[in-house]
Amino acid sequence: MEQMSSEDGGATETVSLGRRDQGDGAPIPGEVTVDECSAPDSNPRPPHKPFTVQLECDIMQIILTAVSLATRTWQLGLPRAVVFDELHFAKFVSLFLRNVFFFDIHPPLGKMLLAAAGSYSGFEGNVSFDRIGSEYPANVPVVQLRLIPAVLGSLIVPLVYQIAVELGLSRWAALLAGAFVLLDNALLVQSRFMLMEGMLIFFSCLAVLSYLKFRNLAHREFSVQWWWWLCVCGLALTCTFSIKYVGFFTSVLVLFHIFKDYWNMLAETSRTEISLTKHLIARVLLVMAVPVAAYIAMFYYHLSSLTKAGPHDNIMTSAFQASLEGGLATLTKGQPLYVAYGSQITLRHTHDTVPGRPCWLHSHQTVYPIKYPDQRGSSHQQQVTCYIFKDVNNWWIVKHPDRDSLVVDEKPQSVKHGDIVQLVHGMSSRALNSHDVAAPVTPQNQEVSCYIDYNVSMPAQNLWRVDITNKEGSDDNWQTIKSQVRLIHVNTTTALKTTGKQLPDWGHHQMEVAADRVINQDATIWNVEEHRYTKSLEKEKQSLDLRQSEMIPLEPTHLSFWSKFLELQMKMIFSNQDAELEHKYSSDPTEWPFMSKNIAYWMSPFSNAQIHLLGNPVVWWCASLSVATYTALLVFYILRRQRNIYDITDAEWDRFVFQGELLVGGYLLYYVPFFLLDRTLFLHHYLPAIVFKILVLAAIIDHLHNIFHRNRIISSVVTYTAVALFTCAVYSFYLLTPFTYGNQPLSEEEIQHLTWQESWDFLVHARKA
Repeated sequence: MEQMSSEDGGATETVSLGRRDQGDGAPIPGEVTVDECSAPDSNPRPPHKPFTVQLECDIMQIILTAVSLATRTWQLGLPRAVVFDELHFAKFVSLFLRNVFFFDIHPPLGKMLLAAAGSYSGFEGNVSFDRIGSEYPANVPVVQLRLIPAVLGSLIVPLVYQIAVELGLSRWAALLAGAFVLLDNALLVQSRFMLMEGMLIFFSCLAVLSYLKFRNLAHREFSVQWWWWLCVCGLALTCTFSIKYVGFFTSVLVLFHIFKDYWNMLAETSRTEISLTKHLIARVLLVMAVPVAAYIAMFYYHLSSLTKAGPHDNIMTSAFQASLEGGLATLTKGQPLYVAYGSQITLRHTHDTVPGRPCWLHSHQTVYPIKYPDQRGSSHQQQVTCYIFKDVNNWWIVKHPDRDSLVVDEKPQSVKHGDIVQLVHGMSSRALNSHDVAAPVTPQNQEVSCYIDYNVSMPAQNLWRVDITNKEGSDDNWQTIKSQVRLIHVNTTTALKTTGKQLPDWGHHQMEVAADRVINQDATIWNVEEHRYTKSLEKEKQSLDLRQSEMIPLEPTHLSFWSKFLELQMKMIFSNQDAELEHKYSSDPTEWPFMSKNIAYWMSPFSNAQIHLLGNPVVWWCASLSVATYTALLVFYILRRQRNIYDITDAEWDRFVFQGELLVGGYLLYYVPFFLLDRTLFLHHYLPAIVFKILVLAAIIDHLHNIFHRNRIISSVVTYTAVALFTCAVYSFYLLTPFTYGNQPLSEEEIQHLTWQESWDFLVHARKA
């Protein structure tokens, strides 16, 4: 206490200069304090301190980050061998660094980041890998290539911690969420190698955190921080689905909440229309327009860099292939530009009916069976198919219907839009034909064959009209590669198409070709890929003669960026490369939540040291149960509130609902769609959902602790349960580390001891006799 005298020297008054307590920290009742009553100048402003920056550090977040980096980067160069899908991604990096075009069903950002690390390390990409377990050559910077996924995977831990804080969870609950991510063996394994999921989850978490930061700055709208986090959110969303298209689910989740917030904002009568318009423009610009522009820019760099032909060219159209250096561009260089009567051509189906499987119009000496298994009859004519390999039987000669000659005139007569032609098979000399007979596999269509004259009442119907679907202006000439044509059967007005169906044994399992009355469809479009002029009258020499003309293209075909971009997007989105792939370690979505199956990533050729994608069972099982617990609690609260019984405050209810919409919604978005996919699936497809359900677990524990905080017994039970789960997770993580790092030569007994579920499949070298 301090005695303060009045100005007239009279009685004194006692004023506390600081809050006193009674010994237990509580203030003395009735005592006036400076905090409660102070003179106008008794609390002066703190002195101005120019050139200073105030920082606030979360020590626990720093510790989590450091431990995460240590666990993800420890012995990063081991094993120095190809681990699981590094077989593909290391190969893509090698091709990228040599500017060789490659095709992958996923966007290129992840491969570009790996290639940047390789280029910085002096790697030139002049290696190839043929199988999992192959040793990397000495010139491959394995540590540097694995470092980017490892670092980004490490940062998932502090991001999850901060997401929990921004959601309003206590720091202890946030610590639990970060620790469970840190202790998950599956997330650790996936972050230590040249794989995509670690980078995908990092950008996904960054997008969610940026959105929460932006949302929590609603009281400081249009401030620098507000704009910053909205911009980071948009770019993080771009990066997420630019690693893998499955990352688009994060965009759906975040965009839903951003525009839901805006919808709620419309109900605020205090806001002006100008303010609402500014908010809408900001959201549309930074989380929609900027991501789209960044995505396109990424592909512009990707396609501008990959200018050379590579092993995946045949997936793309003929025009795309011809625009690359080498490959088809080399084959087509020097070939005539315009198709003429007497031209030898190969016809490629322009739009792959089966994505990723191009095919060419083909025929062979085999005929259709007299009767099919359903007792339908056929024409017994020579088969016409679409063959997925280049072959000498893919060549056809364009013949004028009024002339017998199969050679090109001295002055070539070009075939034009609307002309009637015959197509003669180069090897069998039989003409492409169709007639009113049902196709073998799709009887609603018309059979296509090469005509054999059996001297029966079935005359040839071998006239076809050339319809160019993409002709420009007045140029009606049928051009090599560029022109997309439909061949219309004159007698029946049907269009030549490939149905996408596979013929049985009698058709050598090639693709069915038929004629369809529905003309306007992608399946009926073809283009000339290889082309040469026939000059020799002798059949044996016809396929050897080439025509060099003034119309010959001497440079690779030019294709605009937009044409390449759109074609590549369609191929990537609709490709089904893995649809029919069988794999020992493939799994079903029903097996993921409780981790019924693992995946073998690598095994030492000298011992039982091995690496498996295997999560922490304590984390996975408890997190899966927490999703069910949240759902049950939500239903319970809704039913109670319907009867006007309010177990929690409105503020707590709003927070509980929002956490569920974001976390359970994110989990379901990354999990449920896999039930609809008809392709081979693996456990690593489930990893993006893991982070969301771990956050659900932390949110449930925090919620239960909050609503029972007045009940010491139940509150203590919740606390001790959380501590017990953490302890068990640490112990489980420790026991499974031999399968995480692959640095321990396990014995058969040790492997058997660690097989906690019968469905887990670990490897053991056969004992030598």
